[in-house]
Amino acid sequence: MRSAILPLLLCAGLAYGQTLSDKELGRKALETVLTQIKSRDSDVRGMAVDILGQTGNKSAAGVLRKLLSDADRHTRLSAAEALWNLGDLSGLKAVYAVINDIPAQGTLVNSPLAELKIISQNKIREHAIEALARMQGEKASDALFSLKNDTYGSIRDVAARELARLGYADELAQFVDAVGSEDEAIRYEGANMLAKICNPDTVEPLRALLGGERSMRVRIAALDAMKCMNGKKNALPELLRLADEPNPTIKFKAVAALGIIRDKKAFEKLREIYGATNDIALKIAALRGLMSGGVSPDENVLTRAFDSNSQEVKLEALKVLRGIPDADARQYLGAALNDESVSVRLGAALQILKRYAKKQ
Repeated sequence: MRSAILPLLLCAGLAYGQTLSDKELGRKALETVLTQIKSRDSDVRGMAVDILGQTGNKSAAGVLRKLLSDADRHTRLSAAEALWNLGDLSGLKAVYAVINDIPAQGTLVNSPLAELKIISQNKIREHAIEALARMQGEKASDALFSLKNDTYGSIRDVAARELARLGYADELAQFVDAVGSEDEAIRYEGANMLAKICNPDTVEPLRALLGGERSMRVRIAALDAMKCMNGKKNALPELLRLADEPNPTIKFKAVAALGIIRDKKAFEKLREIYGATNDIALKIAALRGLMSGGVSPDENVLTRAFDSNSQEVKLEALKVLRGIPDADARQYLGAALNDESVSVRLGAALQILKRYAKKQ
C-alpha cells in the first residue's frame, strides 16, 4: 500500500520529474550544475566542476578552462582535473604551479597568523598532489617520491599516501602499522588514510582493528575504509557483529558495508534488518545490498528516503537509484533536483546527466 505522504511528495517535486522528457530532465540537470559553478561557496563550485568532468561532455571544456583562472585555487585544481577527465591536458600546468608554490619557512617561531597561512597554503598543495595522482596515476610516481622530501610533514604524508594508493608496498605498510598503534589518535588517522587509499590488502588489519577497538571514531573510520574496498568476505564476521550494534552510526556503517558483499550470510542479515527496522537510514542502506540479490525496491521506502530530513539518507537513496530503470528513477531524480541540499541536487544532476548521455 502506498505511503500516505506519497501524493503530497509527488505534488512537491516528484510529479515534476515525471512530466519531463529525458531531454528536458537532462537540460534541467545541466542548468543545476551550471548555476552552482557560479556559487560563492568554493566547495560547491568544486563539486559542480567535478560533475562536468565526470559527464564526459567535451562541450564543457570551454567553461572549465575559464575556471583555471578562478580566484580560488581549489576550484582551479578541480577544473584542471575535470579537463583531464575530458581529455584536455591544459590544466596540468596549473596543478604543478600549486604544488611548487612552497611556503617560506620564515623565522624559527612564526606568528600564529603566519602559521595559519602556511597551513592553508599546504592544504591547497595537498589537493594538488591528490589531483596529480588521480590524473596521471603511475606516471605521477616520480613527482610523489620527490615530494616525500618536502619541507613540510603534511606534504610528505600525502605524497606517501598517494604512493600507497598506487600500490607501493613500503608506503602502504606505514599506514597499516598506524592502525595497530597503541595511540588512539594514530589509529584514527591511520584508518582515515586507509579509507582514502582503499587497497584490498588492508582488509585483514582493519578487520583485526574492528575486533578489539573501543573508540567510536576509530571504528567509524575503519568501517568507512571497509566500505570503499567493496566488502571483502574475510571482513564478514566483524561486519555481521557490528550490524547488531546498539549505536545507530556504527550499525548504519556496518549495514552499508555489508551491502556490497556478495554472500548468503550478508544477504540474510540485510533482509532481517530491512524487515525489522523502521529506521529509514538502515532500510535504504540495506536495500542496496538486497537489490543485488534480486529484491525489487519498495516505492514507499524510496519515498520516505527522499522525504527525510537527512542529507546522508538522500545521498544513499541516490545510490539505490543507480540500480533501477530510468522510468522508475525519473520521478525521484526530478524531486532531488529541487532538494534543499546542494549536495543532493548535484548528486541527482550527475546521475541524470550520465543516464541522458548514455542514451545519446
